[in-house]
Amino acid sequence: MDQIKRKLSVNQSSKEEMKKLRNEFDRSITCIENLSMEFFYEIFDYLDGYAIHKAFSKLNHRFQQLLNSPSLLFKIQIHHLTYKKGYRNNYKQFLRINMHKIFSMRVCLSIQNDTFFLWFTINSSLSCLESLRIYDIESIRLISLLINLASLPRLFSLSIKTSNTYENLNDIYRLIFILPTLKWCRFIFHRKNSSFSLPLATNKQQSAIEYLSIHHRCTLNEVYSIISYTPKLRHLYLCHKLEIDSNIRTILPITLSNLTNLSIHIHHVKFDEFEIFIRKICSKLKILRVNTRSQDIAFLNAYRLEKLILQSLPQLEEFYLRYYERADSVYKYPIYNGGSNQFISPFWIERQWIFEAEINSESFIYLVHPYRKRCYENTQDKICNSSLDLSKSTRLTLRYTDSDDIEELMTV
Repeated sequence: MDQIKRKLSVNQSSKEEMKKLRNEFDRSITCIENLSMEFFYEIFDYLDGYAIHKAFSKLNHRFQQLLNSPSLLFKIQIHHLTYKKGYRNNYKQFLRINMHKIFSMRVCLSIQNDTFFLWFTINSSLSCLESLRIYDIESIRLISLLINLASLPRLFSLSIKTSNTYENLNDIYRLIFILPTLKWCRFIFHRKNSSFSLPLATNKQQSAIEYLSIHHRCTLNEVYSIISYTPKLRHLYLCHKLEIDSNIRTILPITLSNLTNLSIHIHHVKFDEFEIFIRKICSKLKILRVNTRSQDIAFLNAYRLEKLILQSLPQLEEFYLRYYERADSVYKYPIYNGGSNQFISPFWIERQWIFEAEINSESFIYLVHPYRKRCYENTQDKICNSSLDLSKSTRLTLRYTDSDDIEELMTV
């Protein structure tokens, strides 16, 4: 009898627990549905537009209203790994219905599966499109795409990476510079011997671009031609090796009064040529980053750097220099022997810019950058201001790799 009572008691307890859990589940559903529209907008901001449509379009009337609201804009991500045949047809229908609600697009397709722009046409129906990222597009499709982009009323950001080379960059840059609302532009291009003779811009050919990132080989003359179209430029990134023309001294100075941030990669360029390049650009630079494999140790001459900055970059707040040399007997690079004391003059101390060296089995890397407190420095969270403190901050890193590929690191 006692066993029966215990069994009934257990069953009753189990039912009560299930009822309690069901009530809690029902309450949680009610709480989710009572959340504000703004909450869902915040969540949807992290999700792909088509994923949102698939997950919420068939739940209930409220979510259908939410998805149809003009306040909800979609971020679209199309990748060749998920862009399969069965998936493609549903995506086509979704995009065609919601073109006016697309806020951004990121399209990454392989060359073998580059059919997206055969059926999806860029036109003025994309009235809310502000950002477009296209990766591995074939050059043959690029020109027609850029022509169509001119019809977009709100395209502020554009990033393009081509999958092959193109014969003439003039056409590409001309089409980019006539985009009426473009503010941010990045162009990644595989260039070998492509022709490039873009003429200097006139006052009627000026672009609204403020951020420009160039990822292809170019000469200094070509850079000047490009930036002559962008008088409002604030950030310029030359992320591929820059080559210097023989007639660099004859180039007229160009004024970029809004330019405050310059990042440049240069190979096999003498410091004299780099100096001319900086002096030719009349700007108010606040941040300068230089990455070089120039084989000219004059880049590490603190006195020449100081003179250049004082004369041509008086408003500079941050300076980063990375000078790379190969540790290879075939390449007879000059070794820096100027001593760290060059970089502890009042000029460098006041700005808290320090000199460091990193040496490993493959390279010598010399760095100049703003001082950053390290975890092993016991400064009690105080900013280093004295010449004594900064003189102690000079660092030498030695990296050794033995025959068993076990790397040892020693920092002095």
